[in-house]
Amino acid sequence: MITSKDVRNKRFEKAAFGYKQEEIDEFLSQLEAELDEMERERAEANNKIQILADKVREYMKDEDALKDALLGAQKQGHQVIAEANEKAEAIIAEAQAKAAELEDEAVRQHAEAMERNREEIAREKDALKEAQNQVSEFKKSLFDMYKSHLELISSMPETFEDAVGYEPETAEEIAASIAAE
Repeated sequence: MITSKDVRNKRFEKAAFGYKQEEIDEFLSQLEAELDEMERERAEANNKIQILADKVREYMKDEDALKDALLGAQKQGHQVIAEANEKAEAIIAEAQAKAAELEDEAVRQHAEAMERNREEIAREKDALKEAQNQVSEFKKSLFDMYKSHLELISSMPETFEDAVGYEPETAEEIAASIAAE
């Protein structure tokens, strides 16, 4: 590749009926100036590409953090459900034990105790359903937040020129277009 320094240092032999030296010098000066401008623009473009590549790497790290948070929330949700199930099972077992003890008592006392136990079981089942609904809502909100973060990342332009028109749809498209450049 010819640089502006090559143009500046180039010398021609003088000939008897050759070209005018002033015109050659003037043309070479213009060529040198244009080459300097192109080299400056290329350096600026390379700097912009580096900045964008750094941003993409940063967004990829953020995406990994979001994935880790989502997995942690899922594990916590499963743990909450397991604990609620264990608690419900313990309460049911306790109610059945009380029912067995009361069974030896009078028929009337037994019927009253069984009614209380059924109500308690119903409340605990309602509590279990509520806990399951809360876990479901928590997972949904986490998925929605993750989706909105991905949409925000995907909507960011790759270059200044892209900000005027094209909007990529996914982080993979951003990474692919930067890799292609």
